[in-house]
Order: sequence, then C-alpha cells, then structure tokens
Amino acid sequence: MKVGIVGAGPAGCLAAYHLARQGARVTLFDPTHPREKPCGGGLTGKALQLLPPAPERDPLPARQVWSCRFETADGRGADTALARPVAVASRRELDSWLLRRAVEAGARHVAERAADVGEGARLRLRSGEERRFDVVVGADGASSGVRRARLGPLPRERLMMAAGWYAPGTAPMLVRFTPELEGYLWLFPRPDHVAVGVCAPLGRRPTRELLLRLETEVRRSFPALLDPEAERYAHLIPSPGAGEGSILEAGGEGWALVGDAAALADPITGEGIYYALRSAELLADVLSRDGSPRRYPERLLEELGGELLAAARIRPRFHAPGFTARLVRYAERSPAIRDVLSELVLGDQGYRGLKTRLLRAGPRFVLDSALAIMAA
Repeated sequence: MKVGIVGAGPAGCLAAYHLARQGARVTLFDPTHPREKPCGGGLTGKALQLLPPAPERDPLPARQVWSCRFETADGRGADTALARPVAVASRRELDSWLLRRAVEAGARHVAERAADVGEGARLRLRSGEERRFDVVVGADGASSGVRRARLGPLPRERLMMAAGWYAPGTAPMLVRFTPELEGYLWLFPRPDHVAVGVCAPLGRRPTRELLLRLETEVRRSFPALLDPEAERYAHLIPSPGAGEGSILEAGGEGWALVGDAAALADPITGEGIYYALRSAELLADVLSRDGSPRRYPERLLEELGGELLAAARIRPRFHAPGFTARLVRYAERSPAIRDVLSELVLGDQGYRGLKTRLLRAGPRFVLDSALAIMAA
C-alpha cells in the first residue's frame, strides 16, 4: 500500500511510524522541520502511552511536571498534586523526535509542500510533480489543505484562537480561567523555557486584544515572564461540533484526516496531542486490516467521539460566569475536588462522568453551580 501523508506533526508522524512498520510505503510531505508550533506542548498520561519507545540514545525531549495550579481571574487559586507526571515539550523538539521515529521505521520524509489534492488519491507538489497513492492522509493542521479539498474549511464556530510567547526561565504549570473570554490563560514549563498563552473562541476578541490581556495578567502576576522582546504567536485550535457528523466527516474513499486536520481537539481545553496520536493509531489499524480508510470515521466516533461530543455540549456551561470560580474556590478547601482537577489534567477523568464525580466529591458545589446556571 502506498500512503502519502501531508504534515509531519504528531498525527502524521505516528501514522507514518505505524504504517511503515506494517509494511506500507509511506511518504511524509512537510517542508517546515525543524519548527516550533505555538501550543502548550503538554502530553497527558494517555498521550505518553501512545508514543513509540524512546531509544536510549534519543530520549523523549520533555519535562516532567507533577502539579498544576488552577486560578480564578483575580488570581485566587488551588494547587493540585498529580498522581503521575504530565510531560511538557517544545513542539520543535517533540515533532522532530517523532519524525526520527517514523523515518527509522521506514517512512520517507520529503521536505516539500503539497500544493494541491487532486481526484482520487493524488498530490501535486509545489515543484509541479504529481504523486499517486492508494491513500492520502491530511495531517496538516487546522487550516488543512487536504480538508479544504475534500470538505471545505472549518466553520468559525468550531475554532479557537491561541496567542502568546515563549519566555526564558521556569514557572509552575498554571491555568487561570477567564470566563469573560470563555477561555483561559496558561503557563506550561518546558525543558528550557515557559510557554505563556491565552485561548478564546475565534472572534470573541481580536487577537491583539487577547495578547494585551495576556501581557497585563503576566505583568501583574508573573513579571519575570513578560519578555517584551519575545516574538508573539497566534494560531487556530479546531474542535468538533456537538453532532456525530463532525466526527464522521473525517474520511472517505482514498483519503482520511487525523489530528487537527480532523478537528480532533478538546472543545473545552483545546488539548489536541492525545487526539492526534490516537487518531493516527486508529487510522493505521484500519488501513492495515482493511486496506481502505472507509471504516476509519466509525472507529473515530466509537473510540473518541463520546468524550469530544460531550465536551462540545457542555462547553458553554463550563465557561459560564461563576462555574470555574466556584470550582477553584471549592478546590481550595476540598481534597476531593482537587483530585477531580488532577484527573482532568491527566486525562483520567472524562466529561461524560464529570457531573456524577463532582456530585460525589462536593454536593454543595454542584448545587451552587446548578442554581447559578439556571439563574443565568
């Protein structure tokens, strides 16, 4: 089987790794390595379990983090210890590490951009050369050209904007909720710097305003990380809608989408690395069994759809005024609520069981939240 993969991020590289190990002839098209992608770079425990084994000569380039602080907009907060660490990596280092694993497995990396996706499973490169494959995989991010060729662009209501910078030094891992933005600010400590960022639904605020808000918050609370000379970044985070169709659209005869190209990111947090890796694994499994991606969308829905669709449905309530403030306030004095937050960070606590878990952990918190939502 000949497979052409457009994009060598986590989803594209892991798909190439598995398919090449299964005997497929895999070509990865991506001219951007080495590169830094603007994101936090956090890998949950679930994501770490999906990575290829790390050779002794080439360990995973990530920092282990054992705690996370959650704060309200005014800086009031609760520190949560993690039962096991999350890993935080520079995307420049992580993506390059995954590309090395894919190439060692037998995939070929072509540092050229795919300019067009033709009928069937054809790719035309910027050089004008045309390549034919049995399957073309779009792993080229939120603005995926493969997606646009097959489905059109993502609607704005399924996109978030993230903006920020990278600062030298270190910091605790921190999330500060900003209900008026329907998003949050973050500090993610990487091996040799800190990712400083903010995210909100696309169009909620202009990007310049998001950056000004972030600079104001950092100047007030973390002045050492302000770094006015650092280059500012902005990028889109996609997510599915609340209906199954937003998952089932991710593949067809001769083509498939993985990771951000398939809009597989958490609608509440924007976390996408786990979904990128798992979608790549699922696609490789379907192709190895069937020789076709036709069953891949159904596997996505079965394996990942429940949590993603649940997150899309509860997102407006999660970011409703007062909910996250109460969550943090109760976490300050309730070990049970802190455990819930810890398990959300690790990916162990799903959204479908979140209401029941909170009810067991803090009945008064759930009652207060329900009353506030009904009164809103």
